[in-house]
Amino acid sequence: MRIPKPWSRLIALTLLVCIAAVAPACSDEAAQSAKPPTEQSASPSKPDSAEAAKTLKGSEPSPADFKPYAGAPPSAMQIIADLRQHNPQQQHPRLFATADTFIRLQEGVKSDPLLRKWYGDLRKAADKTLTKPVGAYETPDGRRMLSARDARPVIEQNAMMFRLSGDDKYAKRAIEEMMALAAFPDWNDKKEFLNTAEITAGMGIGYDWLYERLTQEQRDTIRQAMVDKGLQKALDAHNNKAWWSVRTDPVNNWSAVCNGGIIVGALAIGDEEPVQALAGDIIARSLQSVQNIILSHWEPDGGWSEGPGYWRYMMEYTVSYMAALQSSLGTTYGHAETPGLHKTAYFPIYTTGPQGTFNFADSDSGKMKIPELFWLAKATNDPMLAERRIAMMEDAKQNGGVYDLLWYDPQFREAGATLPADQYYRDAEVVTMRSKWDDPAAAFVGFKAGTAIASHSHSDTGEFVFHADGIQWAIDPGKEDYNLKGYFEYDKERYTYYRLKPEGHNTLVINPDKQFQQIPTAMSRIAAYDSKPQGAYAIADMQPAYARNADTAKRGVMFADRKRLIVEDEIENKAPSTVWWFMHTKASVQIAEDGRSALLSQNGKRLSVRMVFPPGDEPAGAVFQVMDAKPLPESDNPKGQTPNNGIRKLAVKLDGVTAMRMAVELTPLAAGESVPAEPGRYVPLAEWSLR
Repeated sequence: MRIPKPWSRLIALTLLVCIAAVAPACSDEAAQSAKPPTEQSASPSKPDSAEAAKTLKGSEPSPADFKPYAGAPPSAMQIIADLRQHNPQQQHPRLFATADTFIRLQEGVKSDPLLRKWYGDLRKAADKTLTKPVGAYETPDGRRMLSARDARPVIEQNAMMFRLSGDDKYAKRAIEEMMALAAFPDWNDKKEFLNTAEITAGMGIGYDWLYERLTQEQRDTIRQAMVDKGLQKALDAHNNKAWWSVRTDPVNNWSAVCNGGIIVGALAIGDEEPVQALAGDIIARSLQSVQNIILSHWEPDGGWSEGPGYWRYMMEYTVSYMAALQSSLGTTYGHAETPGLHKTAYFPIYTTGPQGTFNFADSDSGKMKIPELFWLAKATNDPMLAERRIAMMEDAKQNGGVYDLLWYDPQFREAGATLPADQYYRDAEVVTMRSKWDDPAAAFVGFKAGTAIASHSHSDTGEFVFHADGIQWAIDPGKEDYNLKGYFEYDKERYTYYRLKPEGHNTLVINPDKQFQQIPTAMSRIAAYDSKPQGAYAIADMQPAYARNADTAKRGVMFADRKRLIVEDEIENKAPSTVWWFMHTKASVQIAEDGRSALLSQNGKRLSVRMVFPPGDEPAGAVFQVMDAKPLPESDNPKGQTPNNGIRKLAVKLDGVTAMRMAVELTPLAAGESVPAEPGRYVPLAEWSLR
């Protein structure tokens, strides 16, 4: 454990207090010196001088700080003893940063163009909150407190701006938010404990970073609110075995957020006399809970069945509590050494395509902001993760924020390193493939099997998405309104909603009726997967999902020549059946005269789509048609669903089918390139290989 020398910290703390004390006289000058120049704001790159790297050398934490922990899970007494030892005389700040960290960051903003650009981004974000009303005690949908989600960003953005600029208006805005939250009668623990944890974390960060600026009365008020409305409510939840504190299957982001947020808050105040016993107890319990529920689910490959969006939410609070432990105690008690942590850090990287995220489950298709990758790079000693964060920011033209500034290290990046193009995540049963990295025109394939009863899952076994030439050709329409009746009732209403059931995805529907179109409890696995430089493929055994109608059901996706996508289905039905094939798109669709091919067009780009059958085995009536993205006549159509404006689907309907062998070949066309005269040769799934 690395224990900073008390005298060096005291000197740094004294210097910071002096800076704050003279802020009214020098805040404008300080702000101007750190303000990103206009000519450097548009396209920042790596530090342009050795001085910049030298300035930030030793920023916390370094890879060497993450030493293996061989002890038993810590007791409440050990945690508080470590907190007191690491923070003599109740030293603040301690969450994610120390006084030294902020002083170094002030210097780094002056010398490093990337940090200077991000500082300007942070200033703009904080400035927008200055005239924004403080959060209100409201639950507009009857359950979720929207102000809880906003509380932490408002507090931490303004608290950091105060630490870096010395401008007191930012401290005042953060404190206004905190005092308003402290006055709430509760933090919505009865309806949505996520809100309780989010507020507790935000209050802890504000209390810690603004400790010298807060009056004693404000400290007492904020601390008491954190105890009464946060820590004690969490302890009550653990005592009552709240589901998020004990349930391990299916895994859910709630455990990370609820436990992680409470740990962050408790570390901010846990060494103060009236709070020590409670803080130690809840930290110890929360650590054990999140280890049992979250950390154990990253094996074998780091996949996350809730989808990329909820991976990000889970990891935001997982990294928050680990980073807070590291900075406050000098150890994560082995949590950061969890083997699956390094694997799961790559999950959002692989599930992000050139035109958006593979948005399976209740995820969005937008590109994610993941500053946690900077911290994970240090924790796992992998500078490529930091480089991927930079690449993803530049690709999505994202602004920097609080944690980019805190966790970025200009010396800890690995430029020019390459990753494998493809990845298969077992248990989540997700495969992604791409033609190349860091090219907006690259081709990308996402493919999923899995189960519909994983948290936030859709009934979407066989789902695929396809990007090429800067276009998302095959899309997932996305999640529905969480407030629809029974949205989270997986055995009842959930799969009556179009966007959540098979016909709302790019997969098959067999004999549509008002029953589940796939068996939600079934687990369908990727039965075969291969990746080579010339291409990749995956084959899913979907029979468990279609067991009501089919004896055999397989779907393969072949990324041929890292350009064309072949989606091939082999079905053996129990009796003659109606089979629908669906692909959702925002492109315009032109069907050929024979109905066996289609030309999709969008933003001046074209995609050829052609059917392929075994010779002499072409089913009658196999033609493409274009349909609205809405339920089939045989399906339920509950009120209140999102209209799928601008989305249509390319469909094939086959009637009276017992055995089905059909491939659909999707080929991006270059400018001026003719539509292929003939489709490729049908190759049975059993004969697929990469030569």
